[in-house]
Amino acid sequence: MNSMPGTEGKVVAITGASSGIGEATALLLAERGAKVVLGARGSDRLEALAARIADAGGEAAYARHRCETEDLSNLVKLACERYGNLDVLINNAGIMPVSPLDDLRVEDWEDMIDIKWARLLSGPLHKVKAGPLSRRLRRAPFSR
Repeated sequence: MNSMPGTEGKVVAITGASSGIGEATALLLAERGAKVVLGARGSDRLEALAARIADAGGEAAYARHRCETEDLSNLVKLACERYGNLDVLINNAGIMPVSPLDDLRVEDWEDMIDIKWARLLSGPLHKVKAGPLSRRLRRAPFSR
């Protein structure tokens, strides 16, 4: 494993971890010594990614994450139960509607905004901010 100052041993939860940027982030951070907690809609892909990380000598846990309020709380809880704390939360989950603009699928675009911001930030992070976890999050940033 390649170590990077500030990464070794950190616990990082990543939403949207089963593909794309989330998957690449999980692989890179695990390679550099972070313990990653993976969340995404596809359990099969999460299981395969966690196995890939473990096979390379890294540590990974995962939970299904459907972008509902309780899902992020469960991901944070898994990180704390498995590794004792959570240092970093990467909010990468999202959907992208693909349709011609003149289809005017406004509800699809509203869902995209809702998943990225309203569900992931407003509810669970207010709970995290108010609790003892917030002190642990502020105590161990990557910038040190």
